[in-house]
Amino acid sequence: MIVRHGLVFLLAVILSLGAAGAVHAERVRIAYSAISGAQLPLWVAQDQGLFKRQGLDTDLLYIGGGSVVVQAMLGGEVQFTRAAAPGIVQASLRGAELVMIANTVNTLVYSVMARPDVKTPEDLRGKVLGVTRLGGATDYVVGLLTKKWGFQRGKDYKVFQTGGMPQLLTALKNGVVDAGIISPPSNLQGLKIGLKELIDVSDLGIVFVNSPLSTTRSFIKNHRDIVLKMLRAYCEGIQQARSDKESAIKILARNARVEDPEILQELYRIYGSRHLERIPYVKAEGLEEILITMGKEGANAKAADFVDNSLLQELDREGLFRKLFPEMKQ
Repeated sequence: MIVRHGLVFLLAVILSLGAAGAVHAERVRIAYSAISGAQLPLWVAQDQGLFKRQGLDTDLLYIGGGSVVVQAMLGGEVQFTRAAAPGIVQASLRGAELVMIANTVNTLVYSVMARPDVKTPEDLRGKVLGVTRLGGATDYVVGLLTKKWGFQRGKDYKVFQTGGMPQLLTALKNGVVDAGIISPPSNLQGLKIGLKELIDVSDLGIVFVNSPLSTTRSFIKNHRDIVLKMLRAYCEGIQQARSDKESAIKILARNARVEDPEILQELYRIYGSRHLERIPYVKAEGLEEILITMGKEGANAKAADFVDNSLLQELDREGLFRKLFPEMKQ
């Protein structure tokens, strides 16, 4: 009888410990604004259970368009976003308490994809240029190119918003727009259907906060432990993406909805190797051009106002990056 009671007590303890573990699994919602290879570390961390290992119960949500994602975070529907830097900066300038805490790509990984009759930028005069969202990253690229080409927006060309990268590619295919600012894998898919690459924007040498992970300052203040757990898993996702190409390509295929092996190889080369930062500090200089394009609204702001690298610095001090990337000089 004593043995039986002992077993019952032991079982009760085990069950209570399991229940406690379930209770303490923090629920976190992360939204991303584009189906792009830039999401690879996020997808890897989710697929490989890295968030779960940190005690986080994560939901990944795709919401087309950075401005919509920003509104979801401001409304408290999500705790973290992978949305374009211009939208984060603009919302912050207008009073939102958003801050960028990590960034994995420090250049503009976009192509200007065009229909066959558009052979040079000059051919875009009088044409329609497509973007995913007005005020988002693709629209920001349009602003940079407008200055480079000496064009005047609204006079030399029109801008049409499609709502998402797949929709922008479809608009190009069907002739709704004549050219568009397209990110991988959509640009590679565009080549397959007869579109041409007019410009590889990453060749222009622009430092840009391409893929920031953002949250709110109040969430950091009230839940710093959760943010640190999130970043640990995220950085482990970066390491696994770089070190395990085969698994990363499978994850890309499933999440980016790409089956073509050639496109997948190129997608991995761009986002899993060439442009993927090992330690994802946010480079403030990558925000300076964004503030310039904001005109008077951004005139008195500093790029560092929109960045909080203190969490990554804390992880650095505890030795996370020496563990993940021992080949790097610390």
